Amino acid sequence: MEMVVRGKDYRETETIEMFGEDVDVTLRPLVDAEFLPISALLQQKFDMDEDDAVDAIEDAKAERDEDEEEYLDVSQFDEDFVELMKKAAKLGICGEDMGHTDDEVEFMVENMVGGYSVEIGGMVLEVSGDIRDAEKFRGTGR
Repeated sequence: MEMVVRGKDYRETETIEMFGEDVDVTLRPLVDAEFLPISALLQQKFDMDEDDAVDAIEDAKAERDEDEEEYLDVSQFDEDFVELMKKAAKLGICGEDMGHTDDEVEFMVENMVGGYSVEIGGMVLEVSGDIRDAEKFRGTGR
């Protein structure tokens, strides 16, 4: 039983450059009740899994960097895709570990500009997928 829920306590801190400053964001994997509806909608609406979504976001980030742009061009994504990534970001940012309430996290994600909510949503899906694929967790020997 312990292995079934062990991964939900995993945290990963990512550093994102926002407007020229480094910002640390603590992410947590989504539990099935949060992850599976997002995964199902990705499959149903866009014929992609979470890995494909992460790849699409990574491609957009690479294009942004290549063009030396400051913002992620979210216009290349469907509006529903953007909303799914924002939902993943809201659910996956661990506000408590960063000194924020869930309401504050939701407010921040809703008011982000520059495509950061999509970028963070992709990171959350990646962390969630990594946990799902884990065979053991650090420090457990299992």
